[in-house]
Amino acid sequence: MRVHSWLLALLVVATALSSVASPIEHVQAAGGCDGEVVPVDWNQTVQRHAMVPFDTGMYYYDDFEGQGFDDEGEGDGGGSSTANDESHDDSLHPEEAWMHAPTWPLNALDPLEEGIYTTMQIGNDSSGALRMNLSSTHRTTVCVNLFSQVGNASIPATADVYLMTTAQYERYEIHYDTLHNSWGYWGNFNDIDEALSEVPPEWRSVTPNGWKSYRDVHEYEQITDVTFSVALDAPEIYDSLLGDANWQDFYLVVDNWDNGHDGDQTASSSVVVAEVSIIPTERSLVLPTWSVPLVFFAAMAVLVAAPFILNKRYMEAGMVGVDAPKNIPLMTQTSALAGRHGEEE
Repeated sequence: MRVHSWLLALLVVATALSSVASPIEHVQAAGGCDGEVVPVDWNQTVQRHAMVPFDTGMYYYDDFEGQGFDDEGEGDGGGSSTANDESHDDSLHPEEAWMHAPTWPLNALDPLEEGIYTTMQIGNDSSGALRMNLSSTHRTTVCVNLFSQVGNASIPATADVYLMTTAQYERYEIHYDTLHNSWGYWGNFNDIDEALSEVPPEWRSVTPNGWKSYRDVHEYEQITDVTFSVALDAPEIYDSLLGDANWQDFYLVVDNWDNGHDGDQTASSSVVVAEVSIIPTERSLVLPTWSVPLVFFAAMAVLVAAPFILNKRYMEAGMVGVDAPKNIPLMTQTSALAGRHGEEE
């Protein structure tokens, strides 16, 4: 019984220490994206975005109700823009105006609960993104394959893939605009970016020119293909102390420019084509968010109580099953009886 108690105590202590001391590992690639897909319902569940080096960012579409898009997710060409007039090579920048200059505010998206497949073309020194509303009742698996078109042949291409929330993508946009627009060079932001290149990921969000990916791990750099899964505990909502709660969409970003990370892929000087498959799978069991602190509290309670339980069992060891005499004679009485027997002899 004592051996079992010590084994239990060692198991509890080892579990607690391993959960504290183990480093956070990079998200591992999940299983493939096998499953049924449906045609993309553009601007209802998924919306296409882009950032290009020749655009200063402000477009105004006349068709607000239609969001400036048709049923295929393409623009209607209406509206005016403040894009740069400088010439650019259309063969290296296939993005259309509605991709990098959407009408604000962005429309709300329905939860993505069915599998989809689509392709994106990301121009040189540009970034392409799919805005989605991931469902918290589904486990979402994302597969991305990258290639370039050379003549009639497709060859593997290398770029960076990130998953971001709305707030993170906005910081990423600011970083891109800072390094591409003329006003961004005021104050020598390039030197700041170089000085902050070694900042750890957990501090990047508080730097003047920093950004990070979702949960600090969904960044896949210098890759030709990647597969990963995301399971949300609840809808992603950021509470603000000074305002209302902010709903967060998700952005799947394919990055074809030098974004300032030390390990990222630089601009490819070509158009990168991304084949994207997104397969949501309904989850059979979704635990509430308060279950995590409850399990942690229970583990800590067991860890604190284990020494007291072991000490009590140790103090009681050997005292069970022993038949002791009810009346134990005193030593003086024993000596007196022994002397009396001696006199009688």
